[in-house]
Amino acid sequence: MPEAPARDAPDSDLRTILLIAYGLFVLAILNGASAIAGVVLVYIKRGDARGTRWEGHCRNLIRVFWISLLVMVIALAVLLQAFGGLAFSLFATNGNPPPEMIGWLIVLVPVFYLGALLFLIWYLYRTLRGLMRALESRPY
Repeated sequence: MPEAPARDAPDSDLRTILLIAYGLFVLAILNGASAIAGVVLVYIKRGDARGTRWEGHCRNLIRVFWISLLVMVIALAVLLQAFGGLAFSLFATNGNPPPEMIGWLIVLVPVFYLGALLFLIWYLYRTLRGLMRALESRPY
């Protein structure tokens, strides 16, 4: 009888670590940096999770982190290009940028916000779905 709790302890530890990691990912919506701590935890415990019900959770969190990082880098590149070009144009034309540039920026803003909203919905779905499944001790 004493052996059963000893076998369940690593499973419980993995669940606790993953719940903390999911919490850090949800907190990352506000600060962005806590997802780094969460993915480090997951990478450390990923080997222990192989072959268990928690392996899918680890894979999910790692995938969400890297896709999120890629989306943020692309968004930053687009924003720097757009507003850097506007700043250069304002400087080069003494404050009178070409109307085409203003038109593209007017179009870019709602497209950017729509993309950010879709990304936020995807991010919340992946993290909250994983959190709920981890709370229920179910695989992802």
